[in-house]
This record gives sequence, C-alpha cells and structure tokens, in this order.
Amino acid sequence: MNKIKAFKDSPFSDPVYKQISMRNGEVNKMSKEELKQKLMDLRLDSRGVKEVLKKRLKNYYKKRKLLQAKTKVPVGTDVFYDYLLVIDFEATCQQFNPANFKYEIIEFPIVLINTMDLTVEDEFQFYCKPVLNPKLTPFCTELTGITQAMVDKSPTFPDVLMEVEAWMSKRKVESSNFAVITDGPWDMGRFMYTQCQISSLPIPKWAQKWINIRKSYSNFYGCPRSKLTVMLDNLGMEFAGQQHSGIDDSRNIARIVMRMLEDGCELRINEQLFRRKMPDRDAGDDAEVVPVSKTDAENNSALECDSEGGCAGIPIKLAEKSIQHHCEHTAESLMKAEQLRHSSPQSTVKEIISSTDHLAASVGKISLDNSSSQVGSHASDDDIDDLLEYYKLQK
Repeated sequence: MNKIKAFKDSPFSDPVYKQISMRNGEVNKMSKEELKQKLMDLRLDSRGVKEVLKKRLKNYYKKRKLLQAKTKVPVGTDVFYDYLLVIDFEATCQQFNPANFKYEIIEFPIVLINTMDLTVEDEFQFYCKPVLNPKLTPFCTELTGITQAMVDKSPTFPDVLMEVEAWMSKRKVESSNFAVITDGPWDMGRFMYTQCQISSLPIPKWAQKWINIRKSYSNFYGCPRSKLTVMLDNLGMEFAGQQHSGIDDSRNIARIVMRMLEDGCELRINEQLFRRKMPDRDAGDDAEVVPVSKTDAENNSALECDSEGGCAGIPIKLAEKSIQHHCEHTAESLMKAEQLRHSSPQSTVKEIISSTDHLAASVGKISLDNSSSQVGSHASDDDIDDLLEYYKLQK
C-alpha cells in the first residue's frame, strides 16, 4: 500500500507520462531518415547518428507534453550547476611511457560554460614549465604542438594553479554551484593527482570530483563509450582546431556538453578520487577513480581527498580501516580479474565477477548515510569496466 501511495504522490503519476511513453514508442519505430525529416520539420538539429536523433526528438515531445500539462516538473534546460568548467590537460609524455612515469602538466586550459544561456562565458589557458623532466620529447611536441620554448618561458605549476584560483575568484565561480568536466578519468585521477604530489600541493577541492563526459554521453545517448572525435561525429560535428591541444580539446568538449544539455541531458558529477594502495607500488603513485551516483552528486556526498591524498567523507568521515579495506580488496580483485581475462579471453565481465570474491563489493558505490559507511555490493558492469580500464592504464 505504501508503494502505491508513494507512486500516486509522485509527479510521474500524472497521466501525461503515459502519453510521453506512447510517443517514445512511436519514435523508437522510426527509421533514421524519418527521424531526420521529423526534426527538420520541427526546425530542430537533424545531425547525428540514429541514437542521438531519437533522444533529441523524444526530448522535444517530452518538453511539449509537460508544458501542455502544466506539471510541476522543470521543463527547460538542466541548470543544476551554474557553471561547468571543461578541463583537458596536456602533460609530459614519451612514445612509450615507462612504468611509474611521472606525468607533469604542461598545459592548463579551462572553458567556462554558463548553463543559464548555454554560452562559453570565458576561457583560461596557461602553459606550465615541467621540473622533473624539463626537456620535452620530440613525441610530446609533435603530439601536443607544445614546443620547448613555450614551456621554458612559462611559470611552474604552483604559480599556474594560483592563476587558476585567481581567475575562478574573479569570475565568481567558486561562490557558485559548479562542476568540472573532463574527457575520461585521467585528467584528475592521473595528471592533477600526480602533479600535486610532485609540487607538494594539496589537491584542490574542486578537482577531487568531476563529470566524466564519456560516461554521461554513453548513458544519455545509449552509445558505446568513445573518444572525443567519435562523440563529435555521432552528433554530426567535426573537430575544430588541433587535436591534443588542451584548449582546442576543451572547446570541442564544451560543444558536446552544450549539445547534450540542449538535448535534455542532466549532467551530474559521476566520478571522484579515492586513495588506492597497490601492491609493489609507492603508496602515493596513483589515486583510484570511483563512480559517484546521481543521488550522491545531488546531495554533495562525494568524497574529498586531503593534502596527503587520503579521503574524508562529505558530510561524514569514513573510517580509515574501511578505506584501506576497500582499496586493498579492489587492488587484489582487479589483478585476479586481469589474470582471468588473459587466461580466458572469452570471459565476460559477469564471469570475471563470479570468479573473484571481492570485485563486485570492492568496485561498488560507497554508500553514505547518517549512521554507517559501507561498500555496496551491486556494482554495475560500467563501474567494473571503469576500474578495470583505469587499472590497466596504470600498469
């Protein structure tokens, strides 16, 4: 009875949602050409692959039905965050990076999106002078377009980070509700984390959790996770500028973000840093990246790392033993899963989970409530793939 009452009290009990569902069914039966023609008739963007076109048309019909029904559900573009900061670092690299290679950030770009009017309000860009490996490799220069002369005359990372904070303060970003957006987990989980260790700096709070646009894009449009150029292509767009230029990559990611918001996507923080201790590795070498649920993102209950890279809950502090237990079992289980993949290439993710005692529990979402902290045991395939992919990249 309580469930029935809860449904009746829910905004989704409105009959309009049945109409929306029926309309979605009609859209699902349309061919790509029919979708394009309908979008053109409605004077909407008709570029993109079939999955994108379906999502765009469904969102149009949904908005129109909700407006006609005068429901209490917000109809406009999602404005949960006032600002979105798109960041795509460039870092020192070699053609074949050795194990435990210390990446240093050499370009720090930011594209600032105002969600109220879906415009790029400002940009920030600084090059950084590396200190551990001050000489760029020819491969790095060819890949990024960043020359030795460009970094030699630039400030080091600590000074650039101060410029970032000053710029954010001037734009009044820090006093607003904002989120960082990256293309994958590596910008913050590898580059920012490692650079702050090299520079003996605390990790900025705003860099400890972010929106992985690859994950959001895949979940929203129902497409496989893919690189920047493929995401653009799926939307009927072309890359503008030079690939692997931090500022150009950030601008193109911003184009994707604004298109997704126009199509009705609700972007929320979906990843965060979490201290990881891997066997036979320095304790501070890497941070683990773990998923954040939409509920936790909206309740601001993601974790924060302290200056040493440890983590404290917001608003609840997790016990240190629980964190160590999570990290140790994650490391152990990921290595077992990796061994199983090599020994049995046809194994599916679910088979790998069933063959390891702790993987599902280790990579599950950390649930926070007012009385306890525990590791969830219902990890999704996406969450498991995230950690397996990230672990492989660190090897």
